[in-house]
Amino acid sequence: MIAFVKGILAVNGSKQVTVDVNGVGYSVEIPDNTKSQLPEVGSEIKFYTHYHCRENEVKLYGFASQDELTIFETALVVKGVGPALALNIVSKLSPPEFQRAIRDGDHATLMRVPRLNKELAQLMIMKLKNTVRKIHFDAKVEEAGSQEGTDAGVQVLMGLGANEVAAERAITDAQKILGPKAKPEELVRLALARLNQ
Repeated sequence: MIAFVKGILAVNGSKQVTVDVNGVGYSVEIPDNTKSQLPEVGSEIKFYTHYHCRENEVKLYGFASQDELTIFETALVVKGVGPALALNIVSKLSPPEFQRAIRDGDHATLMRVPRLNKELAQLMIMKLKNTVRKIHFDAKVEEAGSQEGTDAGVQVLMGLGANEVAAERAITDAQKILGPKAKPEELVRLALARLNQ
């Protein structure tokens, strides 16, 4: 079992990266939201990893945080959810968003994930509702009412030219700092500052 990989970012490919760990290159598939935040090639980097072995296929999936890895592995428990869809979930929803959506039976939030239809969303809620209640993330679960402000903030940033993944991540980071009761305009202001850093 490979719990994490820490080394130098050697290659930043379209679907995966290569991490040089003491002269050994590890090929790691990562979600889009992590890819948008990668440092320059040659920088030190660390991924929390999931080792996936199936028939003749062996892959290593990497995540920026232990929370994201937990969501990935939790989603894989559900029949019909493979690594590709689990990666989409991590890319589209923050760990607190995913936990809240499952806990509250929020099909609409889950269906924001590409290739995740209503039937599968219902199955995930049914299978994981008790499981997610026991998970404790580093980031706190958002209050349900904060989602509206989050979505509005993402739309504003996209209107200003940011791509969807970067906009969602910047708004989520801003919400972690400002709290779930922050106004949309406050979230956008801080998120813009972070995007422009």
